[in-house]
Amino acid sequence: WVRPLPLGGGGRFDPPPPPPAGLPMNVVLAYRGRYLVRQALELETLSALLRTENHRVHLVYDPGVFSATDNVFQMGSLSDKLSSPERFARKVLARQPEVLVVSVLPGSFAFFRETIRLVKRQKNLPVICVGLFPTLSPQTVMEQSSCDYAVRGEAERPLVELLDDLARAGMARSVPGVWLRRGGAVVSRPPEGLTDLDQLPFPDKSLFAPYISQGRSYAAMVSRGCPFRCSYCEETCVKAVVGPGYFRRKSVAAVIGELSRAKRRYGFSEVIFKDSYLSGDSAWLAELCRRYKQEVGVPFKCFCTVAGFTEATARLLKDAGCYCVEFGLQTVNEEIRKKLLCRNETNRDAEEAFTACARAELWFDVDHMFGLPGESEEDHRAAASFYRGLAFLNRVKVHHLVYYPNAPILDAARELGALSDEDLRAVAEGAEDDFYADRFSSPEGRDLARAYGALLKILPLVPEGALPELLERKRVRFLSRIPAPAMAALQALLAVRGRDRRFLMYLSSYPRLILYALRDLAG
Repeated sequence: WVRPLPLGGGGRFDPPPPPPAGLPMNVVLAYRGRYLVRQALELETLSALLRTENHRVHLVYDPGVFSATDNVFQMGSLSDKLSSPERFARKVLARQPEVLVVSVLPGSFAFFRETIRLVKRQKNLPVICVGLFPTLSPQTVMEQSSCDYAVRGEAERPLVELLDDLARAGMARSVPGVWLRRGGAVVSRPPEGLTDLDQLPFPDKSLFAPYISQGRSYAAMVSRGCPFRCSYCEETCVKAVVGPGYFRRKSVAAVIGELSRAKRRYGFSEVIFKDSYLSGDSAWLAELCRRYKQEVGVPFKCFCTVAGFTEATARLLKDAGCYCVEFGLQTVNEEIRKKLLCRNETNRDAEEAFTACARAELWFDVDHMFGLPGESEEDHRAAASFYRGLAFLNRVKVHHLVYYPNAPILDAARELGALSDEDLRAVAEGAEDDFYADRFSSPEGRDLARAYGALLKILPLVPEGALPELLERKRVRFLSRIPAPAMAALQALLAVRGRDRRFLMYLSSYPRLILYALRDLAG
């Protein structure tokens, strides 16, 4: 589904229709967390869509500097001083919203639960929760009396219809994909249909200004979902809600239309494709690369899978301007990867994909996950040895397993003793967790993750002959004492070595983010 729009990915630029009766409304979008994730980028599209409906749209944003969502520096005590529900609520109220739309991740639910309560204490207005957590656990959202509506699944159609109803009648009728209260009870309808991605408006990249500048780097999403069924992944969980067909890509024409228009406006020098993976459809990728090189022509980074990744794919990406491709391997323990994570790639598949990149002189990153049930120190040692010999390895990107409500991995984690019944309740209720936190590991597991995580972050700088010495337990654990600024400096050195634009741009964004956090604190 998509309502006919005046500005579409296919390049239509018709004048906007007259506003419906009762519109526009003053809509405040609220979000907390990293910018370079699906939920934030989809807010830009929602903002553009609401503007085509003649609503006034504002964003209240907390980037979570130094929090568990921070990619590089996690300093919880400092983060707590810079960010609080009370300050966020004041910022929301200052925008004088008529409707508050909150994009909620599992890890931000507790924060927003308190924020919404504080907002409602001052102003009784409709609150609509969208995003990953309402999709996976709408019943938990609706248990909060301050949350009026929860959108389950894709939000474009439900949000437009909800706002139409609120503007005209002050209350919502039954809308597909929406949970609401009626007569003291919570009622709902399942999601119906999927959005035609090509018919969506170009994303509103002004939404996150002044926190995020599009002048250097442009973040694009050209697909939704993923065809794989990894047991831990949010895409698997969402696919179970919205049904088959969830994975689809925009047409090449729509992608190039957006990027060409954005380049004229912002003059960016880099693009990062934040899709689950860009490879897979060889004909689509070949056409995208051909047109991208001709019509956009700036370096880019993307994500791919090791399965089916060939030297031809690597050379195609390299020729189009790709400076780095990121692979999610997660572990070198093939049994854990297959039986626990439901991933069928072998280490041999990974070696072939990495060799393909090296032959094409294409740098690559590898995602590695800690906190997996059943993993051992030997798995960490094996990972370090496996990654150290890889040519053109830019970085090993270290993160932790995050448990999502209703994820298939939950049952296995309970059976293996990694999660208690109390832990499972915490997950269902929106545990404050993130890729860069480690909520559910044992103390021993946390110690090992800190030590081996530090090793993997700087691994390309470690002389190959020195690795066996470092892998002695006590010497590896010493690495966990490296201060965060020093670790960031070493990773920056790696970024210079691999010409990693993305990491350097991320570091350069800190002064801006800290400045605005301090301004909000002072205000």
